[in-house]
Amino acid sequence: MACPSIVRVAKPADHMEIWRLFLLGHRENGKFALAPEKCDWFIQRALHPELIPDHDAGPRSVIGVIGDIGAIEALVFVTIGTYWYTVEKHLEEFVVYVDPECRQSGHARACVEWLKLQSDKTGLPLITGIISTHRTEAKVRLYRRMMQPVGAFFLYGGKGATSASSAAFA
Repeated sequence: MACPSIVRVAKPADHMEIWRLFLLGHRENGKFALAPEKCDWFIQRALHPELIPDHDAGPRSVIGVIGDIGAIEALVFVTIGTYWYTVEKHLEEFVVYVDPECRQSGHARACVEWLKLQSDKTGLPLITGIISTHRTEAKVRLYRRMMQPVGAFFLYGGKGATSASSAAFA
């Protein structure tokens, strides 16, 4: 039985459970090879914002979780970002993931509502979407009930980029 669908801000003690859910999510939906060092850099910045020096202009993020320390059932990760063509900031969702054992709960909806709350709190627009081949239509229906769609994602070719592929732009 799942716990109540209440999102709280993750604490440093949630680190291992965040990784557990993140790895499950990557296994289910990841389209490119995992770079653990890069992922942990983002996770650590979100879990320890007090350690980011004032002069560091890097991304600011927050992780929301559902469940107690040591027993997280859902994960939502959002950062402040910008598109390449503007300096205007937006909230960029990295991941919304519910443990497969807890999918008959209201956790996914609660995570999306929490994302919307972060947008309301910051005044920044939220960019979120579905990149998945697992129950994609159901996920899209949920998001469509909660937000206005503005496009779609598509994937073509290869299993991921390599450093050699950048030579195509030379």
